[in-house]
Amino acid sequence: MNDFLVAVELCTSKVAMAVAEAGYNGIRVIHHKVVPVSKGMSRGDVQNTQRIVEALSRCKRDIEADFGETITDVILCAGSQSLRTVEYTMRAKRSGNSLISPEELQQWRQQAFRADTMAGETVLDAIPQSYNIDDSIGNPPDSVEGMSGKYIEARYRLILGKAIAERNKHDVVEKCGMKVVRTVLSPIGSAIATLNENEMENGVAMIDIGAGTTDVVVVKDRIVRAVGVIPFAGNTITSDIRFHTCLTTDVAEIIKMKYGNCIDEGFTENKKLVIQGVGGGETKDVSLDFLQQIVEARVSEILEAAYYLIEKSGYINKIPTGLVITGGTAYMEHIKELARAITGMRVRLANAQGNISEASQRSCFDTTSCSIVGALIDSFNNESEIDEDHTVKRIDAKPVRDNDMFREQNITKMTFREKLRRDKEEKQRIKQEQAEEKARRKEEERKAKEAEEEEIEDDEPEVEPVQEPSKIEKRWGGFIKDLFDTGGSN
Repeated sequence: MNDFLVAVELCTSKVAMAVAEAGYNGIRVIHHKVVPVSKGMSRGDVQNTQRIVEALSRCKRDIEADFGETITDVILCAGSQSLRTVEYTMRAKRSGNSLISPEELQQWRQQAFRADTMAGETVLDAIPQSYNIDDSIGNPPDSVEGMSGKYIEARYRLILGKAIAERNKHDVVEKCGMKVVRTVLSPIGSAIATLNENEMENGVAMIDIGAGTTDVVVVKDRIVRAVGVIPFAGNTITSDIRFHTCLTTDVAEIIKMKYGNCIDEGFTENKKLVIQGVGGGETKDVSLDFLQQIVEARVSEILEAAYYLIEKSGYINKIPTGLVITGGTAYMEHIKELARAITGMRVRLANAQGNISEASQRSCFDTTSCSIVGALIDSFNNESEIDEDHTVKRIDAKPVRDNDMFREQNITKMTFREKLRRDKEEKQRIKQEQAEEKARRKEEERKAKEAEEEEIEDDEPEVEPVQEPSKIEKRWGGFIKDLFDTGGSN
């Protein structure tokens, strides 16, 4: 198993497992198994442990039989409706004039995983945003290695989730006789698998519309800038179709994928689907026009919510390459045109591409497999987190306490209260500077006006006194003026 990595994906509608090896043209996924799960997970969180364990055990047995190896260590790919992101800043004072090394950067990131969070939350990922080295401000993460400085300020984007939800997923894997050695969040995995270099550098937003949740990721300058999760997705569309047509969930899902259309193509009420009743039951007539209305309304809600998250991130005007849509719902007719109409942005539909070999199993190129493929790509690319035996290390493992480099850095963590106090002081300072600048400009304008009045005082012609308006003008003048200004009439 030393030359292979195994990933496990737990999501709302299915459990999947994939085995991959590194190749010259990207990773090659040699085995990929998917087992559908009904009511085992809810919006990315484990709901029925037994059902998920049974599905994952089945995946493991089938892959071990084909692969001929026992699987013990896996990479976990999973998301959750409870994911949220916060900014986190760390300051450090370095000793000596040594150059910044990858190990030192990793030490800082390890500390970010120990940031203070709200009760019941845990840090799932810490994504470096920029570094301030002495007077050098805003250095990107890929340029810091090899620099030198005495003071360092590191900015991270922390992705937080519920600790109990994360623990439940690890318990499922352990009950199947395996151990989680690394975690890659589903939104990050999907972005890695679907986005190309041009999009990630210039700025792009990815929307992964799954079954239970919709993941939104914003990438700029090859750095993940924002991650958001919307707690509704494809299942919401299916549920609405089932409710309004009184069909079963399975039939509603089939109708959605086969006949669902995101934009009205001129269906008329006399065009209907006739669904034969099961077990001698009555037939059901489903209007295609009504079906289209349900689909368009729900997909529009998903896209509008995703657009709101992108706008809230502050990068809505910094992603010129537009949107990339993936996930199972991306197969629906005219979703690309609807997304373009709602957001006004360029839109592209995508599946796993780029760093995956064409010799991989064909199911890996499906839009529903982007997360697990991206998790494998990310793990192979991050060699610093893999030891000599190609066993992935935990990225959140505790550092050695007697490490001299770590002890000399005197890293200080910012609590939530400290961050509020610092932000308040910064706002007060900016406000004071703005007030002083405004007063200075006002004084300069006053002096300039006085000088101008002195120059033209002698040449100023006499102005006839303005006559006082009559009583009639005082009473009706304003009304008449408003009447003409608005174009009204008596």
